[in-house]
Amino acid sequence: MSLDFFTFPGGEIHATAETGAPASSLSLCAHLRDAGSIISLLLATDALRRAYPGIPLELCLPYVPYARQDRVANPGEALSAKVFCNLINQQGYSRVRIQDPHSDVVAALLERVEVEDPLPALRRALEAIGPATLVAPDAGARKRVLKLAQLLGCPAVCADKIRDTVTGKISGIELHGELPDSPLLVVDDICDGGGTFVGLAEAIAARRAASGQTGPLYLYVTHGIFSRGLDRLLEHFDAVFARNDWSGDARCRLV
Repeated sequence: MSLDFFTFPGGEIHATAETGAPASSLSLCAHLRDAGSIISLLLATDALRRAYPGIPLELCLPYVPYARQDRVANPGEALSAKVFCNLINQQGYSRVRIQDPHSDVVAALLERVEVEDPLPALRRALEAIGPATLVAPDAGARKRVLKLAQLLGCPAVCADKIRDTVTGKISGIELHGELPDSPLLVVDDICDGGGTFVGLAEAIAARRAASGQTGPLYLYVTHGIFSRGLDRLLEHFDAVFARNDWSGDARCRLV
């Protein structure tokens, strides 16, 4: 069945669902990239409910908007993840399937949530590059990457980034322990502008140069927003892998 949208001259979005198709259940897949797409999702949900009353409706939501704002760092800030998750919960979906929600906070906030297994996509990346050491780029990714490395039987190393909570600016990258003399695969949930990964790549290159090491460096992310493109990333990484790619750049290797 189809969903049709148009936008009025004043900016309001209108949604209409096709009627009459036989259905015992419905699944709505939403790739939400901006605030307008969230409104489109809510309108589509209402349209489907009106077109197919009483039919269970599940939501496939690979990327959860505002998942990165899952705590209040400064007085007066909105807890954006909770605001968004409350919106989703109010729709009463039969199930909400998500991928790599940044932290356990979002999974706890969403009702009837199912987090898809991240291992198959990461395995496909490793099959493309061969055995590698996984790299956690910061403290937020450490627990997840160490668990993935254990499940995959890979070694892992960790890094930390130093960030100003008011400006969001990263002032430094610190690598912990010794780097193995082997291919490295940086693993994270989201790449937005890519500054964190460029800084990490530069820190890894400096550490390798100091110890006389060489070897390829790769990047894998679940959600490739790539808001500043891939050019700068590919100056530092031999390949970039993503489960979801917003850029449409053929140089991103989908897995």
